[in-house]
Amino acid sequence: MPTLMPRNVGALINAALLCPLLALSPLCAAADAPAAAAEIATATVPLPALMKDGAAVVRLDAAGKPEPLRPGSNGMVCIADLPGDADFDVRCYNKDFIAVVYRSFQLRRQVGTHGGVSATIEAEIKAGKIKLPEQPTAGYRCLGPASAYDATTNTTKPPIRCWQSIHFPYRTAAELGLLDESQVTEAQKSLLPYVMSGGRYWSHVMIEHPEPAAQP
Repeated sequence: MPTLMPRNVGALINAALLCPLLALSPLCAAADAPAAAAEIATATVPLPALMKDGAAVVRLDAAGKPEPLRPGSNGMVCIADLPGDADFDVRCYNKDFIAVVYRSFQLRRQVGTHGGVSATIEAEIKAGKIKLPEQPTAGYRCLGPASAYDATTNTTKPPIRCWQSIHFPYRTAAELGLLDESQVTEAQKSLLPYVMSGGRYWSHVMIEHPEPAAQP
């Protein structure tokens, strides 16, 4: 994925080599600031404009554990895009639900299969190791090929898709008065909300959007 290039490249490269030894140096902080600012801007792409500045932002380390990039004030936490792969994948969740998301990332590296991840999280919820929120919480995500993200304008274009989700752990579509994913066609998914993973800890209402009209 492309990143914003700092102006003083030579100084920043030198700082990058020395920063592991001089972690408290002002030069190290200055060297990391442009990259961190770009990473934060990218991570908040899925959010409405009025929510971007108040969201906390983290990046995930190799083990899937969060490293804070910026504190937040509005209860939303955004996870930075993983650099170096072919996907643009940024997502934001309410702070009361984010522990489930972190654990999912960690288990993907350990367990590998989707079924194994879900089974482990279910067991940890029942054991009280993971606490789910009692109230509904919102999620925001953008996903697609990295080539469809423009770092200079911090915008996306198709085929990257952006959507919202409202999480209701263990509730079914019937309980919520909505259709289940199995009951809607692909064409209908961008026209009405529907429930994914109904009855599971990841149960959520999907709110997708029609593809924008092609430009002449």
